[in-house]
Amino acid sequence: MTSRLLKILLCAGALGLGLGMAQGSGRFMEVRAGSMPGPIDFLKPLGPHLSGRLWLLTQGMEPRLTAALAGEREGEGFRSEYQRVMGLFRSFSNPMLQAPGAAALVPYREPGPAFSRGVLVTRDLGDIPIQTEPHLAINPKDPDHLVMGVIDYNMASLVSYVSQDGGGSWEGPFQAPYLLDDLGTGGDPVLAFDRQGRLFMTGISIGVEEFEVGPFVLFTLVSSMSIARSTDGGFSFPDTFSSARSTVNTDKLSTDRQGRVRGEISVGFLDKPWIATGPNPKDPAKDIVYVVYTDFESVYEPLYIDEILTLSARETRTTIRLVKSEDGGVTWSKPLAISPTVRESYGEGDGNPGDGEAVGSQRVVQGGSVATAADGSVYVAYFDSTNDESFRGQGEIYLARSTDGGNTFAKPVVASSFNEIPFRPRTNNFRFWASSFPQIALGPQGDVYLVYAARPSGKNADDADIYLVRSQDKGRSFSRPKRLNADDTSRLQFFPSIAASPKGVLHVMWGDTRDDRSQLRYHIYYTRSEDRGETWGFELKEQNVKSGDVRVTDFPSNPNKGFPGGQFIGDYFSIQATDEDVYMIWPDTRLGEFGGFNQKIGFARLRSLRQPEIFASPSAGPGGQSVTLQGFNFQPDSTVFVLLGDGVIASTRSNLEGRFTTTFYMPVTGEGPQNLRVVDASGNLASAAFFTEFGFNNVQTLLRQLQQPAPAANAPSSDPELAKVLAEIQKNQTLYQQLLAQLAQIQKTNQELYNQLMKRLETLQKEVQKLQQGQPKR
Repeated sequence: MTSRLLKILLCAGALGLGLGMAQGSGRFMEVRAGSMPGPIDFLKPLGPHLSGRLWLLTQGMEPRLTAALAGEREGEGFRSEYQRVMGLFRSFSNPMLQAPGAAALVPYREPGPAFSRGVLVTRDLGDIPIQTEPHLAINPKDPDHLVMGVIDYNMASLVSYVSQDGGGSWEGPFQAPYLLDDLGTGGDPVLAFDRQGRLFMTGISIGVEEFEVGPFVLFTLVSSMSIARSTDGGFSFPDTFSSARSTVNTDKLSTDRQGRVRGEISVGFLDKPWIATGPNPKDPAKDIVYVVYTDFESVYEPLYIDEILTLSARETRTTIRLVKSEDGGVTWSKPLAISPTVRESYGEGDGNPGDGEAVGSQRVVQGGSVATAADGSVYVAYFDSTNDESFRGQGEIYLARSTDGGNTFAKPVVASSFNEIPFRPRTNNFRFWASSFPQIALGPQGDVYLVYAARPSGKNADDADIYLVRSQDKGRSFSRPKRLNADDTSRLQFFPSIAASPKGVLHVMWGDTRDDRSQLRYHIYYTRSEDRGETWGFELKEQNVKSGDVRVTDFPSNPNKGFPGGQFIGDYFSIQATDEDVYMIWPDTRLGEFGGFNQKIGFARLRSLRQPEIFASPSAGPGGQSVTLQGFNFQPDSTVFVLLGDGVIASTRSNLEGRFTTTFYMPVTGEGPQNLRVVDASGNLASAAFFTEFGFNNVQTLLRQLQQPAPAANAPSSDPELAKVLAEIQKNQTLYQQLLAQLAQIQKTNQELYNQLMKRLETLQKEVQKLQQGQPKR
């Protein structure tokens, strides 16, 4: 047995089983009756290089695609695997929200100095409260019309949320269906409007393809770069098209004289789409839709061990490709290679670069992004791991430019070389390698800006900072990298996103753990440049705020509270800008502080949002008064707590507009103003005043008055009428003492009886006042 095969066998044994199928890791799989490779096994060699949701599938942590496979493929293995995966995600019902002390767990907010309060956009229509990987687009015909695309683990397809008031309120979710006859969505939602106001959402649509190896019929997952189109601004997506699809190629298989299968099998898979629209250089009044993606091609070689057919993964080839549509996404061009085809070899191999069509032996390209300029030029940037394996050593970012509407591209140029980041940071559990994938923005003067994360030199404890490179000659050459995060710590920054306003102001956001001594929780930070990227910082003169960057979020997110094991918060965040405002979205885990996994999509903007308000009616009355409370501008569809002091006196739930109405009995306090507070589960807070007109202090005062001896109360009175009044007062004094003792006991156990006693107490007070007023003068 060769040393290469031995290494593959050891790898296979270490990585375990596919989805209820043959023993193997995807790099070495037996093919025989009772032990057949499954659809997921062929993705396993790609593993961590895939988009997050597909990587989770190979790790046995993706519920929806596992459910789709369980429904498509019969067998106990599929059913048991589905039940296992769903068990990871179904421990979310949280009785703590109903407990009396739940309000103490509310994530009370600490607003940032510059941005609006955070709004949680997404809501749950199922039992898995997880949404992730958001992307944002602005309608060029209406700058207040925002659309967000997102993965929702309650939904079969990718979904959108729509705001028509600049993010002040949101409607959704609305599903963008995956392709007919496919199994489900693989994630990676990215949005783009064209100049006519049509909206396009790209993503990954997952299907199954059947193929034959000798006498055996096998199945593997394949993918399309789906395009869902909306003509009503993101409320519906009646049309879904395939812009490109992977295939399985068995043309190089043959059978030798002994009846053994020889040759190679090529299993393709398309990943990580990005989309942009721009004017057609030949007809500037019309737009072209561009999609860039990563083309994975795993090459398997049939081998025989003890007469058992096995499939050995020899190498994986990756290429960045582009397709385009000139008819609104209905038909698409043939894929065009933007990058060279590179390879990652398994086992020892000969390591010679340039073998066949692929170059390198431990090299991967991934994470393409595309942008269009006003003159119709198309720019594509992508990440290259270089030939020193992924997640270590040196990484590079390349940029290619087309001036003929994407028909041809110039040779890619190196935009940046840097220290590549690892698969996950040493201080967190989530995958963040995609932080090194370039995000692109174009300025109105033809400048090209790229942001990415890289390991800084000379700071061994720091896994990533945020960097920018720029080109002022349309991508022919680039500046030296400029670090954007202004902290002096070694704490983690990740998932940068960049936007350029129409006037050329640059805006960048990212996740940042600088404020957490445990280096776990992250805030969103932001910086901007008004001089084409020369200098960066943030200033609010009216608030005397000036810094290199600024915190956006009003509560930190703990990744371990958002997704099981803290494994996945997406592969990107998103920022967009107009000349008047800046909009940001990110995965937000604050609701996970209640104890169950919970990950929503947070939103903030530069303009302030309407603050929560409450109104109490009536606003005054005695203790025990029935009060109706109305609230506005709270988190929609959220638990709401009514507090008096530190105690919860009522709870309810807001509607989809963030409003609520509830009625409760005002507890007995002292006479005077009381501060009613309302807080929702996301930390929004509002207060209102209630004036208690009759409370404990009034009762105590009355009691002291009654305890004072009446004139000549202990002596026989010669005035029969006066003696009668004094006797009545003494009788009521005794009754008051008895009622107060009962009141103290009943207040703890029975609110209804307590309120009745208060009413009796008020009645007695009035009777005593009448008797005292009617007492004859001596």
